[in-house]
Amino acid sequence: MIEGIDYCFIEPKKDKTITFIKLLEGPYKGTIYKYGKVKILEQDDGPHLHFAFDVLESPQNKAKNLQKDTNFIKYAGDMLVEIMGANLDEEIIDETGTNDSKESDLQ
Repeated sequence: MIEGIDYCFIEPKKDKTITFIKLLEGPYKGTIYKYGKVKILEQDDGPHLHFAFDVLESPQNKAKNLQKDTNFIKYAGDMLVEIMGANLDEEIIDETGTNDSKESDLQ
């Protein structure tokens, strides 16, 4: 999944602290939703991703129906993993203002 082709981010004008996701391609094209709390829980068979989400609108289905649709939940989970992975690929800047490959500017 590629940002700008398969999905895009939308920042609502009223609240810049929230980001919505609009699906541009695939079986849920046109659906807009947002993630809530995300956590990774360690279980006997390994880590499991748990997340909350709200479907705001969807041209294919009623938003409340997608909240319970196991196929959509899996799709939203795959999308979340993709977004999280894309952020890990970017250069990480630590709280000292340097990237992780340079020494700290603090002395």
